[in-house]
Amino acid sequence: MEIQPNSTTQATLSPPRKSAAISSDFETFLKMLTVQMQNQDPLNPIDSADYAVQLATFSGVEQQVRTNQILSDLSELLGGSGLGQAAQWIGKDVLAVAPASFVGDPLAIEIPAARRAESLALIVRDAGGAVVATGPVPPGATSIDWDGTDAYGNRLSEGLYRFSVRDAADASYEETPAAVYARVSEVRANEEGLVFALTGGIEVPFSEVTGCGLASNGPLSPRG
Repeated sequence: MEIQPNSTTQATLSPPRKSAAISSDFETFLKMLTVQMQNQDPLNPIDSADYAVQLATFSGVEQQVRTNQILSDLSELLGGSGLGQAAQWIGKDVLAVAPASFVGDPLAIEIPAARRAESLALIVRDAGGAVVATGPVPPGATSIDWDGTDAYGNRLSEGLYRFSVRDAADASYEETPAAVYARVSEVRANEEGLVFALTGGIEVPFSEVTGCGLASNGPLSPRG
């Protein structure tokens, strides 16, 4: 199974009132990282793997700040009665912990933030829950692409798949579900609110959507 780091622009959905807090956290992180670099022991510098994780975290915070406004606008739009306006999200990619439809194009998978600093393995299950593929997650990766193959490079059939991550060295550790980007094919409203119908027939409430792909006008592709 080939797994590649993914650089697709992404962000976490958050209410508008958190914008100031996110910006403050970003500035604090930048100052702390700069001080750490300036004061590290030249005879015992920061481990390269730890530095990669910090840079990945920095990148994630930066993306969140840059896309916060557009996501706030989306939250306001979908929080109202603008179902017709919400239809503009048909054909766009959204992020959610849900089965994803594999139809040949690579799927972009978000690595859970709490697990990015660990040695991880990606676990792929089919619609019946059977493990059909596993593979290592690159150190410090915030998102990766899965190309639809198993550990031996065999291409799997089209269908619905779920993703999770676990400790690569100990299979007994509890798995953490991983969110995946999927294309919105329809937007509907029911008694509980707005629902995104995704490719493959999966339905996800808007409240469970945690991010969106910006400028996602074409199929997802591998990123180096």
